Parts: sequence; structure tokens; C-alpha cells
Amino acid sequence: MSAGSQRKEMLGAIFGLGLLVFAMAWRWLFPLLAELRWPDWGAAAPVVEVLPAPMPKAVEPQTADPVDATASVAADATLEPVKPTELDAAARKQLDEMLAQANDSVRERHWLAPRDDNAMDWYAKALQIDPTNSEARIGQEAVLETLFKQAEAGLDDGDPSLANELIEALNARDIADQRAHQLASRRALGAQITPLLQTAAEQMAGAAYIEPAGANARASYAAVLALDPRNRAARKGMAAIESALLEMALNAASEEDFARAQQMASEAASLQADSEAVRSVQARLDDLRSQHAAVLMARADAALAARDITGARELLQRAGQIGADLEAMARLNQLIANASLYGRFQPGERIRDPYADRSGEGPELVVIPVGSFVMGSSERDKERKANEGPAREVGIVQPFAMAITEITVAEYRRFVRDTGYVTVAEAAGSSRYYEEQSGRLVSRSGIDWQNDYSGGKARANDPVVHIAWRDASAYAVWLAGKTGLRYRLPTEAEFEYVLRAGTSSAYPWGEGAPPKVLANVTGDGDRSRSKREWDKAFKRYRDGYWGPAPVAQFSANPLGLHDLVGNVSEWVEDCWHENYLRAPEDASAWVNRGCLKRVVRGSSWGSAPDQSRSAFRANAGEDTRSARIGFRVVRDL
Repeated sequence: MSAGSQRKEMLGAIFGLGLLVFAMAWRWLFPLLAELRWPDWGAAAPVVEVLPAPMPKAVEPQTADPVDATASVAADATLEPVKPTELDAAARKQLDEMLAQANDSVRERHWLAPRDDNAMDWYAKALQIDPTNSEARIGQEAVLETLFKQAEAGLDDGDPSLANELIEALNARDIADQRAHQLASRRALGAQITPLLQTAAEQMAGAAYIEPAGANARASYAAVLALDPRNRAARKGMAAIESALLEMALNAASEEDFARAQQMASEAASLQADSEAVRSVQARLDDLRSQHAAVLMARADAALAARDITGARELLQRAGQIGADLEAMARLNQLIANASLYGRFQPGERIRDPYADRSGEGPELVVIPVGSFVMGSSERDKERKANEGPAREVGIVQPFAMAITEITVAEYRRFVRDTGYVTVAEAAGSSRYYEEQSGRLVSRSGIDWQNDYSGGKARANDPVVHIAWRDASAYAVWLAGKTGLRYRLPTEAEFEYVLRAGTSSAYPWGEGAPPKVLANVTGDGDRSRSKREWDKAFKRYRDGYWGPAPVAQFSANPLGLHDLVGNVSEWVEDCWHENYLRAPEDASAWVNRGCLKRVVRGSSWGSAPDQSRSAFRANAGEDTRSARIGFRVVRDL
């Protein structure tokens, strides 16, 4: 049995079962409803039954011409209300027997055959006895509904046999129904549709799906659907064209021809509205395009890392041709534009450099944008020191990345364990720590980088202190060797540039006391363990720390750096000079052979307020170590 026949059999079974259940329910339910009485609201409401209107003869079985839709008046006739037929016992018995026969025929799916022993004829006989019988009228309509649906389904598949049988049966019984006229109209289109379908099949075999224009399968199937929108063969053909076009789109994408792939997908999308297959393939194409664009971007990144600017530009152009993400393209374009300055990085980007031996990675850095600033203090600054001038404009033309925080105890421990390095404090046997009893920094033996500001055991994320300039420089040299990159201490100009972060005010945050808690500096609200207070402090300020805080406890500045002001002061590369006369015009370190003092920049947790100014600078011997000085590193790009 063919798939179409199986579908018809299944459809008939479903309709037959539903009709039987519906008819039996009405057989028992309708008499109960008929016995109901209207409530007495002053006047009785009449019970109205509607008689079926006379129907004209359906259509001739062999007609090929469309039938005028106005020929049937069954649905539009104005019916006069009639009283229910009163039957005697014999007539009632005969009616029940005919309804039972009709139900048996429905159960056996004998809709129109054999003659005189089928559901349609039994319902007709029942209506001759009682024209108002609801079960017979509903049953007859249900049979017709089943037969018309089967006939329509056959026409959908291009099979007119069921439509012919139904029209012949209706004419033989002189039953008029507007649906028969509509059915005949669809059947009559077969003479035009059949050759169109044959042409479409030939075009499909020749892969003429959408070309040449006007002589392709899509045009042929469209012509069929224009005549009969429900034609299933044409719909299947359109679906087959869609499938072929989508396959062509995927093949083109696999060959990286995304322009043709998108063209085929768009053609497929025009065939059927809201196609799940089109959506799925389009998503796949978008994914493939994104993957390929990502590959091109990665190759461009690699080209930039190898300083192949020309190759990177070519890869960017190819990515644009396949519709790469605009934001990603803008990023890559910026990388190319900045390649001569920042390597393959972007200003503000955070990076970590892995160790060459893959045993770990260096501290987190942020890429600092190039620019210029006025270094030193203004003569209008009441706290200005002589060594902070003369103020001059300094250009930051060589890009670098700076550690986001001070070097921590954990990071310094890795250096010591890897090299066995002995710090100045360890070699000398002492360092200056904060003594709570006196409230001063005093020297004590046994204090080194493993201790905190008060001589206790340091936490892993504390900024490392008790570090001399030589110890900080040794760490930078080790890190350069460990990563194979150019690590060093920042220059004094670089430190003030990042500390100011675009500001020209006395303090990094503006003038006067901080407007909110933003750094570990001395405040009049701070207290030590024994309730000591600062002699000099910012008014109405309290940050919650007496001594260094773990790194990054306060918000980063606009360049993404933490604790440049407060927490601990920091070593820089420069030798100490009493002023900026004859200082380098650029941001390079000002170093003299044999200098004994180095510059210390940035305030600490115990610095007076004026020492938190952006231009403030101090000096210390290369072997100086205390609880107030730490360091951070930079890396040349």
C-alpha cells in the first residue's frame, strides 16, 4: 500500500471513530435536552428547530468548468421554524433501527457504499421519517465533512479519484452542497497543473532550480501554487528547491565563498515564509563566517606580534569582505594603527607575561597610553618644594605597561625561591619597622621582606616592604630573564605621568582632602591598635587602615592602576637630583654613574598630606629599607 493510501486510510479511521462517538452522544443527549423547559419569566421561550433547505443538484462528474458559487443556497437559505415531529411508537422504533444501522456503517466506514446500506443513505432514510432529528442531521453532516476532507487531501496530492467518487455519489443521491462546487473547481485545474508539475520535475532533474530566469523549477512550482495554493506536490517541490539551495550555500561556505553562500541562503529564504531549515542554515553560515573571521583575526594578531603590518592589514581586509564583526574589525584596525607604538596591545589592556619555562607568569600589567604632561608642581601650589621644579612638559612617546599594583609578598617570594637571592635587610640583619609603643619607625634586627610594617608575619597579598632599591632592581632583572621581555623599574617621569592620569591639580583627585575614600592615606579618623592618631592628616577622612593595606583594596585610577598614592611609597629608577634643571627632555630615567641616592615617589600609609601631592618627591640611599617603601615594575613594549 502506498504512503498516500495509508494516510487516507488513517484519516478515514480517525474521522469514522469521531463521527461514531459524536452520533452516539447525541442520540442519548438530545432527548434529554428536548425535555428541558424554559423557566417561567412571564412568557414561554419557544423551542425552534431548523429544517434543512432544499439543495440543488451538485455537479456533473465529468465537468471541467468552474461552478458558480451562487448555485448553492443551503448555507444561506432562510428557514422557517418548525415544531419537532411527533412519532408514534412504530415510527420511533423504525427511526431508532435506522440510526443504529447508520452508526454501524460509520463504525465500518461505509460512508457511501454499498448502495442502500451505508451511513449516508441510512441517515437520509432516518430524516425521511423525522426531518427534525438532530442525530441524523448531525451524522449526515459529519459524513459529508469526512468525505470532503478526504477528497481535498487527495487533490492536495494530485489525486482526483476521491473527488470524482464523491461528486458522482452526491449526484446519484441528488444531494447539493456548495463544497462540491469548490471541489469540482479544484479538480478542473488538473489539466493545467499536471503539465506544469511535469515540467518542474524535468527542471529539478537538470538542477535548474532558480536559473535560467523564467524557465526554472521555482517558476513552475510557483505557477502551480498560483492556481492551487494547497497543491502538496508543488509545496514539496518548493521544499526540495529550498533544500538544494541550502546545500549549495553550505558547500560554498566550506570553500570560504561566503558571498555565494549568502546569495543561495537568501534565495532559499524567498521560497517559504518562516522556514526552520533556512533559519538553521543561516545560523550555521553565520557561525562559519564568524569562525573564519576569528581565524583571520587570530592570524592578523600573529602577524602583528611578528611585526608584519602589511600582512595584518591584508587579513583585516579579508575579514571585512566576509562580514566580520564591526567591533572586532575596529579593534583589529586600532591594533594595526598602534602596532608601531604598543606592539599587539591596546592602551588600557591588561596583560600577564608567562615565564619562558612555563612555570608561572609575571604580575598583571596595564598598557599605558602615550601622551604628554607637565611634570613638577605649579608655583601657585602653597606646598611646593624647590626640588619639584622647574615644571616642564614631558612627552611619553615610548609605550610601556605598568604593574597594576605594588609587587606583593607572594610575588617577591617566588623570586627569592627561584634565585636564592638575599635582600639587603637579610644581609644586614635589620630593617625599620613601625613600633606601636613609640609611634615611630625604628630599626630592629630580624626584620626583612617576609615581615609586615609592624614586624609581624606578612600576608601574601600585602605589598612587599623592607625592600632596598637594589632588591627592587634585582627583582626586575630576574623578571626580565624569566619572561624574555624588557622589565625594569619605572622612571620618575613615568610614575608622575600615571599618577596624574591626565590631571594637573595638586592631588590626583583634585584640590584639598579626598572627596571620598579612595586611597590608604593619613586621615584624622584613622587609629592605631593603641588608639594613636596622626599629627598631620586629612580632615574628615578615614580609610580603615593603619599600616599598608593588601594591594588593590581601593579603586583604580583612570589608567587602571591601584595605590599609586598611599599604601607604600615606591622606588623608581632615577638617581636623586635637587631639581629638574638639565633633566632629560623625554621620560627616560635620569641616571648618573655612581649615584648613591635614588628617587622615591608616591605617598605611603604614614605620609603627611602634602606628601600625597602628585609632584612630591623624596630620596633615599640605595640600601634604605623600611616599612613604608615598596615598588612596582614596568615593561617596555
